[in-house]
Formats: sequence, structure tokens, C-alpha cells
Amino acid sequence: MKESLRAKVFKMNIMLIAAALVIFTLVGIYRLTRYAGLMEEASREQNTVIMDTMSDSMRDMATESLRKYVIAEARIIDGEFWTMRHDLEILARQVQMVLEEPSAYSPVEVPLPSQADAGKLTLQLLYSDKADTEDPELKEQILRIGGLRNMMLEMVEGGDSLLDCMVSLPGGASIIVDRTPESKVGPNGEAMFYNAYRRPWYVGAIVHGGAYFTPVNVDNYFNTYEVMAGVPVYVDGRPAAVCGGSVRLESLADIITGAKLGEYTDTCLINENGLMIYSSRTDGELGHVGAELKSLQDSSNAGLVTLADEALRGGTGFSLLEIDGKQTYIAYAPISTLGWTLLLSISQENLNATAYLVAEKTDAIMEASIAGLRGGMGRLAVSTGVIAAVMLIFAALLSLVFSKRLVDPIKRMTLRVSEMQGDDMSFQVEDVLLTGDEIEVLARAFASMSEKMRGYVREIVDITSEKQRLDTELSIAADIQANMLPTHFPAFPDRKEFDLYAVMDPAKEVGGDFYDFFLIDDDRLALVMADVSGKGVPASLFMVVSKTLIKNVTLTGRCGSPAEILEEVNDHLCEGNEDDMFVTAWLGILTISTGELVSACAGHEYPVFYRKDRGFVLEHDPHGLAMGAMEGTEYKNVRWKMDSGDMLFLYTDGVPEANNTREELFGVERMMTALDSSMREARADGPSDRTDLKAFLGCFRSRIDEFSGDAPQFDDLTMMCVEYRGSDAAGPTADRSCEEEGNDDGGKKS
Repeated sequence: MKESLRAKVFKMNIMLIAAALVIFTLVGIYRLTRYAGLMEEASREQNTVIMDTMSDSMRDMATESLRKYVIAEARIIDGEFWTMRHDLEILARQVQMVLEEPSAYSPVEVPLPSQADAGKLTLQLLYSDKADTEDPELKEQILRIGGLRNMMLEMVEGGDSLLDCMVSLPGGASIIVDRTPESKVGPNGEAMFYNAYRRPWYVGAIVHGGAYFTPVNVDNYFNTYEVMAGVPVYVDGRPAAVCGGSVRLESLADIITGAKLGEYTDTCLINENGLMIYSSRTDGELGHVGAELKSLQDSSNAGLVTLADEALRGGTGFSLLEIDGKQTYIAYAPISTLGWTLLLSISQENLNATAYLVAEKTDAIMEASIAGLRGGMGRLAVSTGVIAAVMLIFAALLSLVFSKRLVDPIKRMTLRVSEMQGDDMSFQVEDVLLTGDEIEVLARAFASMSEKMRGYVREIVDITSEKQRLDTELSIAADIQANMLPTHFPAFPDRKEFDLYAVMDPAKEVGGDFYDFFLIDDDRLALVMADVSGKGVPASLFMVVSKTLIKNVTLTGRCGSPAEILEEVNDHLCEGNEDDMFVTAWLGILTISTGELVSACAGHEYPVFYRKDRGFVLEHDPHGLAMGAMEGTEYKNVRWKMDSGDMLFLYTDGVPEANNTREELFGVERMMTALDSSMREARADGPSDRTDLKAFLGCFRSRIDEFSGDAPQFDDLTMMCVEYRGSDAAGPTADRSCEEEGNDDGGKKS
């Protein structure tokens, strides 16, 4: 019958305990008198009462005090890093405005670093080893960003802990402000290269898409340790620059050490992954030296691991743990800006100093009473020491024999597991592992697991390859869809009678919304706004077909009105539409010379007109059935009149149906209010009778984003606005009401 590992360990313990009982039984421990025993017991009980009473009271006071203190200090440290991130985010917004509107900022020359400026706070230019220094676009960006010189100098001059700040461009240029320009000049007197794209702060900001704080890393020039932060800058949805700054580890040490509460407390800072960033101690379980990051979650101290897990959830707490062999109180609180946690610790021994003092005085009093017992205690100590030495030697011999038999198979199995890497993932059960107990069971389990793992690796490789292929195809589909929509504005720069602007932001990589505008002839402008059912690739394919049909049917001239155009397109879409997809659409044809607009609607959102004397008005035009739903559907024409200064706003249902984290809809009422305020803001700095349509839609979109907050975008957002500015050939102003008509241009006033 096989003997289990548990049985082997139990046998060894029984042998040790039996030996100890035999030895202590032979020697005996009752040579002291009954009186001495009572005296010693009384002394111990008295000291225990004193320690328990005082320790409980002091522990209660320490719990509350340390909790409040660590929260306050965490907020102070958080304020330092919040200020650093806030300053870099402000700089990033300024850089974004410079890159988007470079002509609005005066160019400022940015010099290369010089030995003559040693120790001065200066603005400097560094290139990477891959930069094209003659690139005219890169040169222009450097000159415009140089205009932010005073702002960058003030950030470093006015900050308590910010060592430097910089703006690094994808083209390989970095505009830097610090006090050590001499460190960036090589032995030959030329500026050294600075490869920002290899630095953790630059890469982390791009990968995370927002403000990013690095762990402790080595400075590029001084071989010292620092913590850096990066904030990305996006222009037209693409990374255009990264703003960064750094704090030396010495400065971080001053901040954290300042949080110590007297000489008996220690402070420690851990990041969001449980790695120890800094500690006021240099040794022990909470010790930290240099840039080596030690994880508390990998500690062999289970209590410390539990405390780290609780602290990383972002709350505050207080625990009593054994640290480095001492009972230690630890309080912790979060540093929200970084997602890090501040720990404040003090040993129970230091906290109970008063209790220990009272106990020592009590011991001194009792010492006089039991002085006569010390002689006997000494002899007992000698005999006990001899017995303990013999017992220790005996236990060591037994442990060596049994531990070798127990550990050798485990060590061999550990070695084989550590050799499993790359393509060699096999694990063979060797003879040394055939122990007949749980070790053999574990070895066979490893062998089975290694076989399964090799199969899993093959499956993962196949799945990853397929996913990469699908991602590539989806990216190409998104580019094709985006290129199908007109995106060059002004669209008709030579036509002064009107202006228009449109945007489309899909909820997924590809979407179903689309817009279009094109001149039918010199005096007629076609306007299209549509929304395909569903999302993703199927919707984008149906969108391409619908957009192409609407434009082709309109330009052929076979159909004289928007209603007839929609009817023909509907019949084409119904052919072979086995997936029952449909598209809502609003089609309008504007006569440029007169301002007359004829439109038809296939189940789309109501149009919004801006009238100079009434503001924004939601017009309820007749709705037909969505195209693709039923063949032979008829639609109605509606006539509108636009005067000089009037504007038409078209949109898809993604606008009124945008929701926030409370699942509230943006709604038509909020939409109309946002249109009014966006119009005022867009016209604030320009002519009162002209509107910057791009700025207008930008303001309107920002109000949708403010309402949505952190809620994900559920539907495609598509908007188009057309401002009619009149024509010398236009007739007298007509009535602005809409006229509903059938396909034969006959109808009624609405």
C-alpha cells in the first residue's frame, strides 16, 4: 500500500514530539517550589493586565489618528501629481490648438542646447536619430510650438516638483524646457539625439490614449531615477504630439518622507499593480532601493498580500500585521490621480512604549520578591539548554533525512517545469517522480497539462492569425467608407450663394449613417441625409449601395422631384433584399438662385431650419416608409423657402438618442437648446449674419459629449448644416411655410 506525503510528514512530527516528551519527562520541570510558581504566575498576570489595558486604549487612539493622518497626507501627495497632470493637460490643449490653427500663432525660433546656457532655465530643440531636420512641415510645427515658450518656462519655474516639461512631435523633434542644456551637448559641441518615441512616458501616453505616469525609470542624461508623465495630443483623431514632464526620485522622496509621523513611522508608496515605487525604509519587507520595483502582492507574507489587495481597491483601511518579525500597525489611503496608494506604518513596540515602561517598573518591584528563585532558575536554564541542544541536534538529523527524501522529487519536477519554454512544452514523468504519493499524482497532472497546453498554443496561434486578418479587413472597410463621403470643405469654394459643412462619427469601425451633397447643375444643389438599419459591416455595405443609387438616380434626370427619386431608389433596394434591411433618408433639392427647397422624406428625422426672425424651428414634414421595406411605396414632396441668412440642419437619430450614464436620452428639446447656444458661440467672434459652420457643429457636438459623459457612443452621429446666403438673381422674399405635394408637384399648404 502506498504511503501518502501527509502520512510521511505526520510520522516525522510524531517522532520529534515523542522524543521531546521523553526528554522533558526524564528531566522534569517541577523543581521550583509551589510558592515560586505562584509568585511568577502573579507577576505574569499583572504584567499581562497592564499591557492589555494600555495596549487596547492606545491601539484605539492610534487607529483613528493614523487613519486620519494617512488620508490627509495622501491628499497632499495627490495634489502634487494632480497639479503636474493638470499643467501638462493645459499644455497639451494649447499644443492641439497650435497644430490645428498654426496661422493663429506667431512663430518663435527654438534654439539648440548650448554650453553657454549651463544652469539656466531655457527652451531647447532636440531631434531624434530618425528625424528629417529639413522637413518644412516639421520646421513649421517647431516654430509655432515655440510660441508656447513663456507658458512652458512658467510651468517649470512655478512648479514645486516639476523638473522639466517637453513637447515631442512624431516627426522626431522635441521642444524641451529645463535647467541643464549643457547635458544635451556632446563632446564635439553638437546637440545630442533625443529619441522620445522610445521613452516610457511617450509610449505609455500613446497606448493609454490619455495622461500616463511611468514607474520609476532612469533619466536619459544623468543616470538618476525619476517618475515621468505624458499627455497625448490628438488632431483629427490621430496622435500629433505628446507633452511630458518629470519628477526626480529625490523630489518624490522628499514628498513621501514628509508624510512620516515622527521618527518611529515609515512611509511607502505602491502603484496600481502593487509595485513598491518608493519607501522611507531601505531594508526588510517594506524596504526599497533604487529603481528595482518589488511587488507586495508577491510577498511571502500572506497578511501583507491581503493588505495590498484591499488597498489597491481604492479605499482606506487599517491593519495589524507581522512585518519583519514585529507586530506592526499599517494605515493606507489612495492617491486618486495616479491610482497609487500611500502606506503609513508603526511597530506595536513603539506604539506601546508607555505600556512597556510600566511593565518594566513592575518587573523591578517583583524582582526583589523572587531573587531567591533565580539560583534555581539558573540551574534549570542550564539543564534546559543542554536538553534543547540535544533535541535540536536530533531534530536536525531527522529533518535532513526526511527532507531530502521529500524535497528531491519536488526539486527535480521544478527544474523540468522551468525548462518548459518556447516550442518545448513537454513534461515527462521520470523515475525519480514515481514516489507513490501526492508528488507522483502532481507530476502526472503536469504531464497531462503540458500536452493540453501544446494544443492550446496551436489553437491560440490560429485564432490570433484569423483575428489579425479580420481586423485588417475591417480597417480597410472603414477607410473605404470614410473616403466615399465628401470631406473636403469648403465643398464649393467658388459658390458664394451658400455654405455647408458635414461630419459623420460611426459608433463602430464602420457605420450605417451617410450624407451626401452634389450639384445637379449650376442652379440646383442636392442634399442627402440617411441612416441604414443595423451597425457594422452589413450596414456599411447597404449604405454604399443606397448612397450610390440616390446619387445616380438624381443625376440621370429621369426623376423630376425628390419624391420620384426616392420611389425609384426604394424599388431598386427592395430587389433581392432577403435580409430585410432598410434605410431612412431625407432628400432635398435647393434652387440656388431663388432659395426654393423641395424635399421628400423616407422615415427620417424632421429637419431643423434656422430663421433670422424666429431662431431654430423643428419642421414636421410628411414621413414616408423607409426605403427597402416595401416595393411600390409613394413619397410626398414638400416645398420650403430659404431667405438669405437662413440655415438648414440635418441629422440622424444618433443625435436625439444619445444617452448618458443614467440612460437618459439627449432628446429633441435639449437638441434645440444646444443648437441655439452653439449658434451664439459660433457667431461670437465673427459677423452676425455669417456662421462658421465647422465651429457651429463642433460646439454642438461638444454639448452632446458633455451630456453623455463617460457613457459609450451607442449609435452613429451624423450632422450636416447648410447656410443660404442669397443670390443676386433671387426673386422677392416668399412665404417660408412648407408646401406638401405629391409626385406630380401638386399638393397642399401645411
